Amino acid sequence: MLTVTPRTRSGIFGESTNDEAYRVLPGEDRLVKDIMTQDLATTMASITVDEAIEIIKNRNVPILVVYLGSEPVFALTEYDLAINVVTEDHAGSGTLYELIKKRMVIRCRDEAIVADAIYAMLNHRTRHVPVVDAKGDLVDALSLVDAVGAITPDAAALWQTKVRRLWTETPEFK
Repeated sequence: MLTVTPRTRSGIFGESTNDEAYRVLPGEDRLVKDIMTQDLATTMASITVDEAIEIIKNRNVPILVVYLGSEPVFALTEYDLAINVVTEDHAGSGTLYELIKKRMVIRCRDEAIVADAIYAMLNHRTRHVPVVDAKGDLVDALSLVDAVGAITPDAAALWQTKVRRLWTETPEFK
């Protein structure tokens, strides 16, 4: 499991802004807690994909955070679940555990900076992550779209270029 944690300042003499201290582009130094998605539902990993889709539809939320035991380990959308139904043999009757056990678990601390959250999401090919506090309790969720949109236009354009290149150069997305 990967948890994106708060970054310490670099300690360079004369730093005047957080982006200089963290060595990131302007805007990427914002904290995850300032841009989290607050509209979500939660469930256990033992339910089926069909049941998860029903939860999202009935509660009219964009993100479903999945718990494995007492830990929030994954954030899914209706799109993620629909892709699973189309591409997997067991379709909607499989459990969320079967879906997420094949993937790297990514979570993000609420005090982490946006640049680190975006980097982790891109590297592990996920568009949403649960956001946890220092104790590991669920706070909310973070969307890659919200994260990219929250940074300055120059930085957002750079990240969008990276996303496009990553997803168009990868065989399973062609």
